[in-house]
Amino acid sequence: MDTRKFAMTYGAVLGAVLSVIALIIWNLGIDENQVIVPVLNSVLIIAFLSYAIIQYRNEHNGGFISYSESLKLGTTVAFFSSVILAFYQFVFISYINPSALSEVMSVAEQAILEANPEISDEELEMRLEMMTKFSQPHWMMIMGVLGGTFMGFLYSLIISIFVKNEDPNLID
Repeated sequence: MDTRKFAMTYGAVLGAVLSVIALIIWNLGIDENQVIVPVLNSVLIIAFLSYAIIQYRNEHNGGFISYSESLKLGTTVAFFSSVILAFYQFVFISYINPSALSEVMSVAEQAILEANPEISDEELEMRLEMMTKFSQPHWMMIMGVLGGTFMGFLYSLIISIFVKNEDPNLID
C-alpha cells in the first residue's frame, strides 16, 4: 500500500473519531476548557499515531521502518486528521452552533479584563477586533490544520524513537 494512501486512510479515521468525540462533548455540555478534554484528545492522538505507524511497519513494510519514515508517516496522518477536524470545526461553527464564536469572544473579553483591569477602552477594543479577525471560520480552519500537524509532528518525534526498526540489510 502506498504510504500517502495509508496516511490518508488512518488520518481520516483519526479525524472522524476526534470529531465524534468533540460532538459528544458538546452534546453532553462538558466544558472544553476542563483539563480532561485536551488530555483525552492528546492520549487518543498519541495512541492512534503509534498504532498507525506500527501497523504500517509490520503489515506493509516487512517489519522495518526508519526513524525518518516513521516521523514522516506520523506527521502525514496528523495532517490528514487535522484537515478532517478543521472541516468539522468549520461546520460546527457555521451551522451547528453559530453562537460558539460569540461565546468565545465574551470569555476572551472577560479574561482580558481580569488579566488587566486597568486596560483602556481603546486597547480593549483593538484586542477584541484583532481576535474577531482571527476567529473567523476560515482562519480557524487554517490554524487548526497547522496546529494539529505541528502537534502530530512533535508526537511523532517521540513515538518514532520507540517504534523504529531499521532494516539491517540497508545499514552501511
